Amino acid sequence: MQNEIFDGTLNLSSDLGWPEMKTLLLEPHKVLILTHKNPDGDAVGSALGLKWILDRLGHTVNVVIPDDSPLFLKWLPGYDDIIVHDRKPANKTSRLFDDCDLIICADFNTPERLGSVEPLYRQSGKKTLLIDHHPNGEPFTKLNLINPAIGSTSEIVFLFIEKLNLTEYIGTEAATCLLAGIMTDTVGLKVNCSYPEVFETVAGLMRHGADKERIYHEIYNMHSANRMRLLGYSLNKNMKILPEYYTAYIALTISELNSYHHRKGDTEGFVNYPLSIAGIVFSVLFTEQNDHIKLSLRSTGKFPANQFAQKYFLGGGHLNAAGGRFLGTMKEAVDYFESVLAEYREQLSANQ
Repeated sequence: MQNEIFDGTLNLSSDLGWPEMKTLLLEPHKVLILTHKNPDGDAVGSALGLKWILDRLGHTVNVVIPDDSPLFLKWLPGYDDIIVHDRKPANKTSRLFDDCDLIICADFNTPERLGSVEPLYRQSGKKTLLIDHHPNGEPFTKLNLINPAIGSTSEIVFLFIEKLNLTEYIGTEAATCLLAGIMTDTVGLKVNCSYPEVFETVAGLMRHGADKERIYHEIYNMHSANRMRLLGYSLNKNMKILPEYYTAYIALTISELNSYHHRKGDTEGFVNYPLSIAGIVFSVLFTEQNDHIKLSLRSTGKFPANQFAQKYFLGGGHLNAAGGRFLGTMKEAVDYFESVLAEYREQLSANQ
């Protein structure tokens, strides 16, 4: 695969070259690492992995997330030290912004993804670095390390440290967090990883102490009984197949979620199940929130889930994995979704 991240440039966009970037990391700073609201495995894994590395380099590091992450990530080393903004007094996060001299943003491409932390970021005025793999972002940092061809931000963190010849600072804790991030954004190395170098990264992290089997088990095999029952209900009662559009979707209301004692992260991965049906190219999960309908979109082949999300559902993401939202009722969201599918019939047919 011809890719800038492997030819030595790493898509570094800044006034600094690589020697200057290495000097920046070798000089102790007070660093604040931020990631997006509703943080997933790659967000938490990349942020914590980077924190462990920077700690070893002598920096003072704090990680702030806007709201809590799913339960299946809370075993990660260092998770208990994360500041969850909406669970702490607002002035605690504000003090961290005031006290830091470098802000690193991980795994998001627009400050709006910071949710309630966004105002603090916008008024900070500090030196900023973005590490991300999402396409079509909004410029909002001075230094940028972005490559949409890479399957996860966690992998970019590893390649970044490798490029700077600082891999000696990757300990077992950092390797574990980074491999967990790669594992979640590639769905257990099943998607977004059709280039051989990702497996070289996995091998490198395992050499630094990451236990691949344990990470997979903690992420994919530690679900509650309620979560499993909710999955069974979703597939049996709530999955609708639209064969003429090679599409399937699941829609879950708050009432249905509550009836299975839903906890944050319980529906993680539900959207992938319909793609295992022969002939299904496009799968969407609708989940009702307090003030909107959340959409998770997945596709196979070259069908652009991200373009669909951006055009119709205020969202975006990657070619085969995207997210969006709808401001209305569940029925309105589903009806609208079905009404716009006709425009994509030929593209969907071409990918089945």
